[in-house]
Amino acid sequence: MSWDQKHRAILFVALLAVLAVTASDSGATTIAARAPTFKEREAIMKALPKSIRDTPVECLWLRIRVSTRDSRYVDVGGAYLNAVKPGSRCLRYASNWHLFLKKAGTWKIIFDGTDEPSCRLRIPRDLTPCQ
Repeated sequence: MSWDQKHRAILFVALLAVLAVTASDSGATTIAARAPTFKEREAIMKALPKSIRDTPVECLWLRIRVSTRDSRYVDVGGAYLNAVKPGSRCLRYASNWHLFLKKAGTWKIIFDGTDEPSCRLRIPRDLTPCQ
């Protein structure tokens, strides 16, 4: 293979990589959720189960995402922190859950589970790929 052929091959591969990244990024920007405002977060927190609200802050990191397609829908997930450290008080709080809430006057839990929710719930696609 000559020097020109090698460079053409390298440029072709680089171009394909750029196109692949561009295509994946353009899809990601059309499907995006946002963080809640302070008032939204406050109201959403009130709707969460007591067991989640009462978890010490050093034991749970909450991820709350509001749909940009329909701000009446929210996705709430959590990551339990410090649960595997020996003698940690966080171990008793660790569990596996995933919530979707809908605002109808107040926030209500419409899905509580570990799998993806059913499409019948009509949760916007920027929060979940329904099944």
